[in-house]
Amino acid sequence: MIGLSTSYYATKGCSIYESVLKIIEMGFDVVEFGAAHAYEENILDVLTKIKKDFRQISFTIHTLFPPRRKRTWFNPADGLNRLNMEIVDNLFNAALIVEALFISIHPAVFHEVTLGDTMQGNFYKPMIGNSKDIKTGRMNFNELMKYMSKKADNSRTKVIIENMDSSFANRYPSASGDFGEIFEKIAGTGMLLDVGHAMACGNLDELIELDGNIHELHLHDAGYGYDGIKRGHFPIKDISFFEPLKRMGNLGSMIFVFEHGADVSEEDILKEKEILKKFLAENNGGK
Repeated sequence: MIGLSTSYYATKGCSIYESVLKIIEMGFDVVEFGAAHAYEENILDVLTKIKKDFRQISFTIHTLFPPRRKRTWFNPADGLNRLNMEIVDNLFNAALIVEALFISIHPAVFHEVTLGDTMQGNFYKPMIGNSKDIKTGRMNFNELMKYMSKKADNSRTKVIIENMDSSFANRYPSASGDFGEIFEKIAGTGMLLDVGHAMACGNLDELIELDGNIHELHLHDAGYGYDGIKRGHFPIKDISFFEPLKRMGNLGSMIFVFEHGADVSEEDILKEKEILKKFLAENNGGK
């Protein structure tokens, strides 16, 4: 199944409902609720209406949703403090309403993180502050993951963890061994493989070895910004981008979600969707 993150339309100023509608009108059968939306007072009513109006659509939820009044960074390294427990509970409240297949979260970051100004594409720039104690941060992360796993046991929603890019050098999990360690400790936990992030970090081949535990892919190309640093959520323009994915054995059951900001055109997104469909058809993943 192929989808698009609502963050794309959120960065264009669209409401949550309008974002979902536009994604469906583009021909996607999966909608991922992203973290770029502005706060909406009646969000649970909005989600109830979305589920009622679009019953044929599958949903996933990513990172921090529903949006909070005050934008913040959800850092699992802080464990089950008051803020994180509220965020996790709200993730599952939203997932219950829309019957989300997955809730995906970022790894623990062993730094203080705040949100600064918007970057290109209107995503808010994470600002890295003081270091956190790694041992304590890992213990906190495991505590939070166990809490999420227990909540997942009582729902149809699976918890998956995304690999991050090199903007955060000190994070867990990062390498394939880190993810494997978590899969062994926290039953039912899986991975969201962000292909663009892995390409930027140079560890895509390593992370693909986790095939079997990977349930969703985030798709966007990696490129160089004006400052010469490799980053970004660039549109995919060639089928060769997908070549490494041929090694994965479950392409036919994978959730593919394109993730972009306002600096990418709808035309570009539709083109990359067609490229993906061609790749899947040629590799027995589109059946």
